[in-house]
Amino acid sequence: MRRPRPKRAAARAEAGAVLVMVAIMMPVLIGFSGLVIDVGNWFAHDRHLQTQADAGAFAGAGEFRFPCTNGPIRQEVSKYSSVGTATGDPSYNPQIGDTAPEELHQEINSATWYDQSAPVDDSVRTGEPCDAMMIDVKLTETNLPWWLRLFGDAVPYINTHARVEIMQQTVANGALPVGVPEVGPRHARAIFVNETTGTAIASAPLTRTGTSNGLSMWSNAGAPVSVPVSTAKIGVRIQLSGSTASAQCGDPLVDCYGAGTSTTIVADSPGLSHIRGYNTTPAGTATTPQVRDVNLFGSGCEDGYFTTSATYPCTVNVRAVVDFGGAPIDTVRVLAKRTGANNNTTVQLAAPAASGGAWTGPPGVSIAGLSGSNPIDLLWQTGCDTDRTRPCNTTKNPLAGGSAAQRVFAGAESLTVSGPIKLLRVSENGVPGANTFQQGTSHDLVVTLGLKPSLENATSSADPIVSLKVAGGGSQNQALDCDPDQPNLRDELENGCGPSYKVNDGSAACPTGANALWSLPAPWPCVAISTGASVGQVTQGVNLRVLGDASGATCTAPNNWADFPDFDRADPRIVQVFLTPFGAFAGSGGTTVPVTGFATFYITGWHNGGCQGSGDDPAGQGEIVGHFIKYVDTLNPGGGAGMCEESTFGSCVAVITR
Repeated sequence: MRRPRPKRAAARAEAGAVLVMVAIMMPVLIGFSGLVIDVGNWFAHDRHLQTQADAGAFAGAGEFRFPCTNGPIRQEVSKYSSVGTATGDPSYNPQIGDTAPEELHQEINSATWYDQSAPVDDSVRTGEPCDAMMIDVKLTETNLPWWLRLFGDAVPYINTHARVEIMQQTVANGALPVGVPEVGPRHARAIFVNETTGTAIASAPLTRTGTSNGLSMWSNAGAPVSVPVSTAKIGVRIQLSGSTASAQCGDPLVDCYGAGTSTTIVADSPGLSHIRGYNTTPAGTATTPQVRDVNLFGSGCEDGYFTTSATYPCTVNVRAVVDFGGAPIDTVRVLAKRTGANNNTTVQLAAPAASGGAWTGPPGVSIAGLSGSNPIDLLWQTGCDTDRTRPCNTTKNPLAGGSAAQRVFAGAESLTVSGPIKLLRVSENGVPGANTFQQGTSHDLVVTLGLKPSLENATSSADPIVSLKVAGGGSQNQALDCDPDQPNLRDELENGCGPSYKVNDGSAACPTGANALWSLPAPWPCVAISTGASVGQVTQGVNLRVLGDASGATCTAPNNWADFPDFDRADPRIVQVFLTPFGAFAGSGGTTVPVTGFATFYITGWHNGGCQGSGDDPAGQGEIVGHFIKYVDTLNPGGGAGMCEESTFGSCVAVITR
């Protein structure tokens, strides 16, 4: 029988076992402790290196100016990433742990990290920042030592990544309550309309072809459209869309000009350019002559069919073929008369050499400014002297087919039927004036459209001053009511619009009033037009915003326009404004209009401002004057879409995307 072990002996045995276990576990515990320290050290280096990448990317974005220069951007990235700084340059964010500078590496807009062929970043736009509109910072720390060397001597690479993209701004807040009408359609279309029935008979999309004489030019020259001539009156209507190519007249962001209202094609309503369809039957006779081919030619007017001449009245010349059936024309006279609301202008046309030829001017028919549609009637008289100098025996009688035989349209920005259209021509086979054809034929026609110049960013400090008419002078003001929590225009000018707004994509119509808009969740795609404000509110509001005092007693924020484009981002004269469709302010207010974009404006003066006489530009009542600038907003929490392009109009925003 085994005797029990004494308690003291058992204790000694257990103590020995514990010592053995401690001896066995101690290296493991030390290893785990070292592993924690190593991993923690790696994590701390990785996190701080990420902070350096973030700081460098965002700081570099803050150096974007237009015109754009790469050197200052790269220099600012290195200052804040503290990697790759030039000798003597400041370094604001050095890596922890006394890491040697030669172990830190920076790649800007590169698809790979330093000294590594993989992984490959396919999303980066490689190249210089000004070309890529991107600051993509890839930082690498090499050879971070392992303390215990359980995984080798050192960590070969620690990689971090940050990216800020410069995008066209689509969401913003803080803008001034000022709307700027902009002609910037995404799509344009020419519609050929049977003016008698109001039916569209053909249409063609127009493609942006560049600029000419300051106009934005569009054309379908690459794809002429076949137009059947089956009626006496064909009108050309223009559709401009800020939405999709398939949008229709009356849809959001779609404006149509000519041949009716903005939403429908109306029968017996004139288009902007007129195409005459004539018949060759019945045959003309000495007693019933028939009008055939009729052309108009610009004389003082720049075009015979559509004109926006800067000098009115201007004249158009008429060329008309009249079929007398071969009868003598020695004692007859043909006249052209502008009719309708602008009548009583009649000119005698020069006779052709023989019957069947063309009767022609000059003299030309006078066209008054802002007169819109000007039908041209053709009349005739008989019993005249052979030289047609003395009065004829008969009154001026209409020729068969001569009623509204042709038409010239005198357009202007103030006419809603023509709006921003400055040039409109129809051509065939490269020959303009394709506005008269025999019925029963078809013709491949090209429409050339010239639109009012788009707003432009300043390119130098010597650029002309731009005026924003915020208040005063009737209904054509540009004031908005953008913040339901601020009681008046003065406060909105001082503080900016608190709610967020976004660019309207045309997917929904704007509400009819401000209250309906404000009941929707922000950001809002539309903005309310102010129903009126005094010019004093403009002065006080801008004084408060720029100078901090309603009276503007002291010019505390001088005009720094001479420093263009190197402005201090804290300059209170740098403001944002809303872009709105052309014609948005044609009414009397009380409605809402789409937000088509955002633009940045540098204020160089305002009416009765506190810096008048201290370097500011003069401004009229209710006006803010200055210049549009291409600007990258790094402080606005709004969003963007698409790469910012230096050549395009509108604000840009720095967006962190990695």
